[in-house]
Amino acid sequence: MLEVSIRIGTPRRRPIHPESGMTLLEVLVAVTLLGLLSVGLLMSFQMGADSWQSARDRLMLDRRIATANQILHSALVGMIPVAGEAPYGLGAQRRRFLFFQGEPQSMRFVSSFSVTEGVRGGLHVIELQVVNSPRGRRVLLNQSPFNGPQGLARFVDGFFRDPDLRGIRPRFRPIMSYARSLVIVDELEDCAFRYLERQSGPELSTTWLPTWTNIRELPQAVAINVLPRSDGNRLRPVSIAVPVLSRGRGRR
Repeated sequence: MLEVSIRIGTPRRRPIHPESGMTLLEVLVAVTLLGLLSVGLLMSFQMGADSWQSARDRLMLDRRIATANQILHSALVGMIPVAGEAPYGLGAQRRRFLFFQGEPQSMRFVSSFSVTEGVRGGLHVIELQVVNSPRGRRVLLNQSPFNGPQGLARFVDGFFRDPDLRGIRPRFRPIMSYARSLVIVDELEDCAFRYLERQSGPELSTTWLPTWTNIRELPQAVAINVLPRSDGNRLRPVSIAVPVLSRGRGRR
């Protein structure tokens, strides 16, 4: 018969060397290296996030500019000649007039384009105005439904005789800025509207005018000249010139 004996006792301990383990200097060096590595990773992440944000901002600005150009182009192409009716003098007589206001930094007309509903939104009165903003100049757009020739009287504040003897012209009321006004273009150095007129005579010629004074027909085309601010690599809006397809006399 096999017998096994087990001795139970205290295990032997290995002697501790006086130089074993890590010194305080080695711990400080390790912590410093770990801190430098963390800072490097954080800076890399921050640079990547900044690059992504910059590319995103450029893309959003590019989309805004494209959308603004599309809105302006569609509104101007959809311009139609409409005759308004407003009280003339103190009597009950009402005067008909071609509803179009064309000035260097303000424009008002009737268009078949709606900002919210496109070409299916019916006729609307479009108001464009260049105003000051905290970061330069901006172009605002107001839109209101067209309620017939007499509904256009709210935009007129009387009539006056044109100094060039072109007839009686309406005196339009100033365009107002509202909380609902749409900012088309922002952060500009300047912006101006011009209007193309065909000169009469044996040779057909055209001239760009800062103010439209013709009371019988719409301009041949409308140009919006944009002078952007020089802000380094900022994407810049572009000037546009849009032909007016309907240039006849005002209609009901």
